[in-house]
Amino acid sequence: MLEEQNQWPRPPYDENDEPHFVFILTPPYTGSTAMASYLATSPNVGMLRKNGEGQALVPGMLRDWNGHKKMDLDSIKAAWLHQYQQINSNRQIEIIVEKSPPNMVRIDSILSIFKNTSCIVSNRDPVAFCSSSYFRHNNNIDALSVIQRQTIVSTIALRWVQRSSLLMNLVDSCGYPRISYEKFCEEPNQLKHAVEKSSGKTILPNSNTYLKIKDYQPSLIINRNEDQISRLSEFELEAIINALEPHQDVTNFFGYSPKDWQ
Repeated sequence: MLEEQNQWPRPPYDENDEPHFVFILTPPYTGSTAMASYLATSPNVGMLRKNGEGQALVPGMLRDWNGHKKMDLDSIKAAWLHQYQQINSNRQIEIIVEKSPPNMVRIDSILSIFKNTSCIVSNRDPVAFCSSSYFRHNNNIDALSVIQRQTIVSTIALRWVQRSSLLMNLVDSCGYPRISYEKFCEEPNQLKHAVEKSSGKTILPNSNTYLKIKDYQPSLIINRNEDQISRLSEFELEAIINALEPHQDVTNFFGYSPKDWQ
């Protein structure tokens, strides 16, 4: 019973005090932390946690990509609204941005427990995604053989395809608006307008603020794709493109093409 309570906490909360939740549905390593941090510079926008991922407040849902797992929805509602009410002491926050990546496999269930919600789908160039994930999770790359490195990056590329296919289906079935990491970096106001249109609320984020993202030094909003892709060797890049090529229906849907990477 104690373990169950630890996995699915139920802190007290006020049933009548609820924000508008804006869910950014996106794979990991696609710039969603920058997006959420930018939005949270608006006085009436907040995040449940500093990285924008409320999943850590409910250990039972943490990093769970099994869309068929039974979740304690009452626990999620209690934990998230309790946290919102704790951080909203000044009563200014109207919108909570939530961007835990696994939300994409359970979004229907999560939407059912809150009164006011909207979703925005986002993605990032798959090669930049592969590079970011590859170098973050492999500290001994120089000790790996060429075949091993190609296998790893190919697997990561197919993971992008799998999760992007889920997002593509959500856009097709639910009509969720889309943005991309690249468009956000080029013009942050595109994300601002998407949030305002989906939530019906006016927000005032500051696109000239310095954001602290992961282990990067604080910086203005900049597109890091070129830096990420340049880290890949020729044979790693080739393996990624070969893995993506059979899935051009997915890459094309999000506006990406092999010509972008060569």
